[in-house]
Amino acid sequence: MKRLFLLLAVIGGLMLVTVGVMADTATDTGATPLSASLSPVVTWSVQNWIVLYIPNSDMSVDLGTINGSLYDPTTDTWTPLTSKAKNAYVISNTNYTLTLHAASTGTNTADLSRFEVKGGALSAFTPLASDQTLKTGGAGLTHISDIQYEYIPSWDDAPGAYAVTVTYTLTSP
Repeated sequence: MKRLFLLLAVIGGLMLVTVGVMADTATDTGATPLSASLSPVVTWSVQNWIVLYIPNSDMSVDLGTINGSLYDPTTDTWTPLTSKAKNAYVISNTNYTLTLHAASTGTNTADLSRFEVKGGALSAFTPLASDQTLKTGGAGLTHISDIQYEYIPSWDDAPGAYAVTVTYTLTSP
């Protein structure tokens, strides 16, 4: 009998420990209405994140061809090759800076002091001979819809193919 009692006591203790480890329990006994409640804690974390999106149709830009028709001898000026407006989107949950860097990548070396961009924070055409800040902002969606590229022809442009790779870099502090 002692063994049976001891066995039942051990099993009952294990059951109490098991129930205590598995879950919290709320009970109420007595007269109705009865009530029992628990308050689970739900947690999550958020990282800083930024997304840069440029539509596929704006990833390749052909400015056209430089020929004699772009030069006006009466004013001694060249008509620049200018793109239509292009788009970039920044999506973030933090502050950001969007900068542009240009590198001549064609067969011939482009004069980056005559390769310009405007849009975003650049209200006028600005040479990409040095890095430029296109936009700074904060959390949310930013659509920059007025980006344009321009190349100003010159007598110094040798015949051949020219290409400039413009790198958009999105950074967060």
